[in-house]
Amino acid sequence: MEDTEVSHPLIFEADHWLVSHRRDSRYPGYLLVSSREQQAELHALSYGALLELGFVLQRAEQLLRAAYNPLKVLFYKLGFSAGCSCHFHVVPVTAELLDEVARHPQYDNDPDGNDVILLLSRIYGERELTDAELTSQAAAVEHLRSLQRAPRMPSF
Repeated sequence: MEDTEVSHPLIFEADHWLVSHRRDSRYPGYLLVSSREQQAELHALSYGALLELGFVLQRAEQLLRAAYNPLKVLFYKLGFSAGCSCHFHVVPVTAELLDEVARHPQYDNDPDGNDVILLLSRIYGERELTDAELTSQAAAVEHLRSLQRAPRMPSF
């Protein structure tokens, strides 16, 4: 079992990618799409991983749309943490989240994706979850798993 599988609650997997709920996120549906290859950068991934990535991102977005009916699904790659494989953050952006960002005194009242990313990191992440938060996250993970209808990804 890979480190990513142990540290993040797995939602689904493909030949080259693991899709998990971010372990330190209180925000339901905050996913990480992580390469199984131990490469930190996109350009270093195998051809098969790159071919499969589009299908995995599409499936993650479809799943979040079915679960949360967001206004937008936000995708971003940061890659500043040493030792991590190439991964993408995938987040459902609901009207409620945008309202929360707009009301927050440190962010613009007409928020954009950068404001959403910062609020999610600072308010909903970057610290250990309490027992109650772990229970809530486990329920979100089970909900996402229950929505799985897609067949296994094609192999590349």
